Amino acid sequence: MVEEQRARDAAEGHEIAINLEGKISRKVVKQTVMTVVYGVTWVGGRLQIAKQLRGSIPDDQLWDCSAYVVGEVFRALRQSFAKARGIQDWLSASARKVSLAQRPMEWVTPLGLPVVQPYHKMYQKSVSTQLQGLNMRVAWNPSYPPDTRKQKNAMPPNFVHSLDSTHMMLTALHAHRAGISFVAVHDSYWTHACFVNTMNRICREQFVTLHNEPILSDLAQFLEHKFGDLTYRDNSLEKRKRIQKCKFRDPFPTIGDLELNQVLDSTSFFS
Repeated sequence: MVEEQRARDAAEGHEIAINLEGKISRKVVKQTVMTVVYGVTWVGGRLQIAKQLRGSIPDDQLWDCSAYVVGEVFRALRQSFAKARGIQDWLSASARKVSLAQRPMEWVTPLGLPVVQPYHKMYQKSVSTQLQGLNMRVAWNPSYPPDTRKQKNAMPPNFVHSLDSTHMMLTALHAHRAGISFVAVHDSYWTHACFVNTMNRICREQFVTLHNEPILSDLAQFLEHKFGDLTYRDNSLEKRKRIQKCKFRDPFPTIGDLELNQVLDSTSFFS
């Protein structure tokens, strides 16, 4: 989709699109596409793409070209995966509200594991001695106010990772019940070769079981119970509307119609 749009822009005389002819490959956009779900920003995406374009684009054109490509990547992703982006935006917005209410974002995974994001503002402290003055940055203290930017940007990837870890634990538990060995490193699941088919079945079954749960509704309910009575100040709004109550269902992301049971017969799932 990015290359198709570039070709259309080039046909209309867009200088940057013309300069990018033959330069946009899968390798150029892959990292940004993969890290969008983990909260990569426009700036981060532009740096990723600039790294891939460096050497094929003159240095004086690198900024403009990478900015153009990252804009088209984000546009294509929002168009192709509108519901996924909607969920990501809702997670970020929810974390922002909680942080502006002076609380760190937290939730409980489907396994019952509590998660708290430990992102607080850093403060600089000066210490004077007879020899010299020292400036120390206190990196983390739970008594400090939350860092709203980090809380907001980290929520989508951290929430996704918490679901991935839940899936891993469910797979491990059911592998144990089936009497097969199981080892995992992040999203790489291992067992003895003779048990691979059994493990493949178990990991698919547990994925479907997990994601058939009303995960987002449960999260919204938890947030309403935990933070629903709090208020926050939103300076991006006009003055008379800046004090807001924490609400987590306005708006609430709509759920798609993907038939999850297709995962059970998917050869390429989790590969």
